[in-house]
Amino acid sequence: MSIKIFLKVTSITAFVMVGFLSTAQELPLDLRGVYKTKPNSKLSDEFNGNRANKSFDTDKWHFRRSTKTGLGQGKEFVQEKDGKLICYGIKDKRKAGAIVSNNYFQYGWYVFKWRTTGIDENKRNAWHPSFWGSWDDTRKNWVPETSGKGDSWMEIDIMEFSTHSKVSTDWSSDSPAYIWVDSLSQRVKVNVKPGPSFGWNKAIMIDGKTDKYKGEVIGTKGHDKWQILGMEYNPDYLQMWKKDGEQWVKIGNKVTFTNNGEIPSLRTVPKKAVKPLYWYIGNLFMPHGKTEIQEDQITNSTLEVDWFHFYPLKKNSKH
Repeated sequence: MSIKIFLKVTSITAFVMVGFLSTAQELPLDLRGVYKTKPNSKLSDEFNGNRANKSFDTDKWHFRRSTKTGLGQGKEFVQEKDGKLICYGIKDKRKAGAIVSNNYFQYGWYVFKWRTTGIDENKRNAWHPSFWGSWDDTRKNWVPETSGKGDSWMEIDIMEFSTHSKVSTDWSSDSPAYIWVDSLSQRVKVNVKPGPSFGWNKAIMIDGKTDKYKGEVIGTKGHDKWQILGMEYNPDYLQMWKKDGEQWVKIGNKVTFTNNGEIPSLRTVPKKAVKPLYWYIGNLFMPHGKTEIQEDQITNSTLEVDWFHFYPLKKNSKH
């Protein structure tokens, strides 16, 4: 083998190894026997395709459609730019943009690198950046066994910002279930009370108020700093993780999937509500509160996602 060929082969091998190691490092060592060590390329996205008109990959995503007044449509509100997805919140228009996955999927390791801009942790906020899963894709497609009589399903909010506080801004992680109740002949969101004796709780992984890591409440600081979050969607539970430097650590509370006879709680969801989901990345103008938000309290904002990777559950995994 000539020196040139040897060097070329060596450099290619090194490049492949670096790529493998970088993606493998996104999966905690303890989880490498549970989830595949390479992300699913059809469902993951680097957001660096250098496409015309700053478009995202339409084979994987589409614009979120909704009747919500705070949602904007088109490339003015969502762009793939400078190697990342940017969902803009435009102050003058009181609108922001979002995308939805073309496919629904379920068990695996979800991990993404993100930040926001224009959102002050110490002020009132009218923007609702989020990464979450739902039963529909906003184009009249629904996950099977979620929309019919007797069906139940579970929303998963991996990260969603609050717009309720007058003095600060935080994000949280939770999983409200929508459970079919035979006695009511309807599907009921667990934290809504349709009757005097109804009092279920939605499951919460990180509450944005009291759950701490290293003495600080999770989700209350550093919104404008790049950070990496991970979530296990396991057949038995949900668990949030955070990358702290080079180390992966569990954060918040595990949510366990229980038998269908057990009512939902702050830490449990009945298995009949555990379904695949369509996944949303985006922003939304959504002011809340008894007092109308003032003009000087509204900013231009972004939710920026550098990359999103999905590592499927291994078929032979002992979960």
